[in-house]
Amino acid sequence: MKLQYSMAHEPLLDTSTRDELIANIKNAGIEKIWIAGFFSGKLVDIEELKQAKAFAELHGLEVGAVTIPIGHPGNALNPDDPDLDLEIPEHWHYRVDIQGETVYYCGAIDKCLIEDNGKAAMLLREAGFKEVFLDDDLRAGNFNEFIEGCYCDACVAEFNRTYDRRETRESLLVEMTQKKNTAIMKDWVAFQCVKVTDVVKATDIEGVQPGIMVMHFGDERHGIDIPSIREQIPDTLFRVGEYQFNDTRFTAPHAKAEELLGILYHLSFIDKKFAYSESTIFPPRSLMEHNLVYKAKLAITAGLENVLFMSGTWVLEASYWHAIADALPVLRELDQATANVPRAFPVHLAYGTHGAFAEAFVPTSLPLLAGLPVKAVRADQSGEGGELLLFFGDYRLSEQWLAQLPSYKQVVFDQAAAIKNKNLLEKLQLAATNIVIWDQQATARPSAEQLLSLQRLVAQDSWDFPRLAEGNQVGLVWLKDGGKCILFNLLETENEGIVQWADRRYAVQLAPLSFAILDVSGGLTTYDTAIAL
Repeated sequence: MKLQYSMAHEPLLDTSTRDELIANIKNAGIEKIWIAGFFSGKLVDIEELKQAKAFAELHGLEVGAVTIPIGHPGNALNPDDPDLDLEIPEHWHYRVDIQGETVYYCGAIDKCLIEDNGKAAMLLREAGFKEVFLDDDLRAGNFNEFIEGCYCDACVAEFNRTYDRRETRESLLVEMTQKKNTAIMKDWVAFQCVKVTDVVKATDIEGVQPGIMVMHFGDERHGIDIPSIREQIPDTLFRVGEYQFNDTRFTAPHAKAEELLGILYHLSFIDKKFAYSESTIFPPRSLMEHNLVYKAKLAITAGLENVLFMSGTWVLEASYWHAIADALPVLRELDQATANVPRAFPVHLAYGTHGAFAEAFVPTSLPLLAGLPVKAVRADQSGEGGELLLFFGDYRLSEQWLAQLPSYKQVVFDQAAAIKNKNLLEKLQLAATNIVIWDQQATARPSAEQLLSLQRLVAQDSWDFPRLAEGNQVGLVWLKDGGKCILFNLLETENEGIVQWADRRYAVQLAPLSFAILDVSGGLTTYDTAIAL
């Protein structure tokens, strides 16, 4: 585990407060900081960056650079600071959405924007930075399931030239919303992905390791083609996206579950050594200290070694640093107990076929809340290691998925998926013996009845993997090779349940928001940290 922090450079130059800040950072176990050097087309003063970097290094910290390569729609950096300069340069042009509306503060990716990011990387290298991490505004769409991109006249014309088409913004609006012509959807998505990848490539200069911070469940529909980026730029760093940045969202058990599902989904595409968490608070002070610590524990549970705390351009206050410092021994113990042990996920949650299909965006958290060792898997990924496939939601049973089905011991379709694929399923059921139609429809916020129903359905067959047989709102990640599993309470109250592991049953009790490791002999080791509800 390596704890890291992303911040603006100015606090490192403030002689009245920087010594206390550095002391807090060091006491919290932070080993590396990332400072912002390029904001929406404007480079931060190089001499100031050098001074900030030198001060941090003098105190034993590693230092990398973060950039805001195209600009965030709206003030997504620090609402406390109305004077924050978020305008893009005059020689860039704004992204235009599918309705023809300007997306302010956000540049469209064109030749001059790509060149400016390349120049920024060179200047940061000259200032001594060896990594340039591109913040998660580097995408061609917002947090939703739709296929976006820039639909301005110039970008549509470029698309037509590149793909030999005769489209207009109006015709693309029809194609992208009706979702019937997969060929043009794939072409438009590929067009956006090339642009995003080209920005990463522009920072891939000698002496600099590039990185891209990927949005929560971000994929090709947002211009983010992780496999392609890895193929073209093998050493790229990736931050795997999270989403619930404040207590209002993160307190809900399904939100915590969605956060872990998103991390695990991206990790299927990325080597662990290149992967970073996003343990973020936004807006300022909107996430309680114990929830920030919980995010770090979730990252460790997923198998991440690089735990990256973020807070926009405002600096974490002393209470957060003290909370991390207090939790540090437990974080290290949890990390040491789980390090270098692969996470096994015999339960797969079907998550569409490809981003270009623009299917449901965030999968249901139901199986994780029900205590199954589950991860979201796409049809174009290998089904290796999967025993039980849960096909839940409005996803199409594509040819790629049809080819995967025989590799699973059992495939369960909920009512939404069964209706979506009614004709195909009727034919499949005549020949296949591993298909089950569940009488429930998985939802984004599952009820206790749904959780119990799924547990009962799974219990009708025999499985060797650990799972929650009684109780709910307890997550489970299987450390198969280590003969252990990680349990984590998703509730702010005490929780209990029964873990079924092959033919053995173990009663477990978990303190509020606590983590524990259960071994195959029934031993339970807890990893509690202080919480203030």
